[in-house]
Amino acid sequence: MRLATLGGIAAALALVASGPAGAQTDSSTLTRIKKEAQMKVCYAPGAPESYKDPKTNEWLGVFVTLANEMAAEMKVKLTPVEVQWATAVLALKRGDCDFFGSSFAYTVQRGQEVAFIRPFRAKGLNVVIRKDDNRIKQLSDLNDEKIKIAVTQGTRELDTAKRLFPKAQILALQFQSDVETLAPVKRGDADATINAIININWWLQLAEHNSWAKMAFPGEDFGNTPVGWAVRYGDGEWKEFLDGYSTFVQTRDRVRELYDEYLAKSNPFQK
Repeated sequence: MRLATLGGIAAALALVASGPAGAQTDSSTLTRIKKEAQMKVCYAPGAPESYKDPKTNEWLGVFVTLANEMAAEMKVKLTPVEVQWATAVLALKRGDCDFFGSSFAYTVQRGQEVAFIRPFRAKGLNVVIRKDDNRIKQLSDLNDEKIKIAVTQGTRELDTAKRLFPKAQILALQFQSDVETLAPVKRGDADATINAIININWWLQLAEHNSWAKMAFPGEDFGNTPVGWAVRYGDGEWKEFLDGYSTFVQTRDRVRELYDEYLAKSNPFQK
């Protein structure tokens, strides 16, 4: 039954990619990519899905690998375009790239602007606070007008903070990487920062962070949200192809394999 399912999905994916003559419109992104044998993908920094190797400056990560493998199967060149989270939607809508390939979490606000493909997985969040801060013992303690929470502009952490902690002072700041959100907490400019549980576990493995910081709610992740890629509205054929690819790699268990592989690697935040 499993082999039959995989075979059916692979066949469906091939049909979307090649299809009978005239099945795809000339204006489709997929048609153009096949004709030009190249496509562009927007990445914003966010481990373990998309981050730059500090030594080679090469893009690495779970979603980067998925995009590279898809391009290889399509026999097209893939060109990365670096963007910031705060401008990711704008970059996609104005045509800087053909799809946003980092871990894009669905929100209603984003969903009104860009079309999300079928998600690869869901991710939970947690909070980092100082070890000497005894005020924050449960999630509701963050919803206080005296509490300052630092998050990155344009991220789902910002949306989650606004939704769950409306009384808190939300500091939406511009950071070049996720780990930089720790700095305001360490300096005392903020009381907490919110980020993906995967990143927090990595950060706290390092003595430079573990010496002063701690996870606020171990084993109590919150804000689980589907994450995946996104495209511009109005191109159903391109979205259909990417939906098929998402189903294909998930059914093959490739997504889980890649997460296991990257999480087993050396900590990307290790200098």
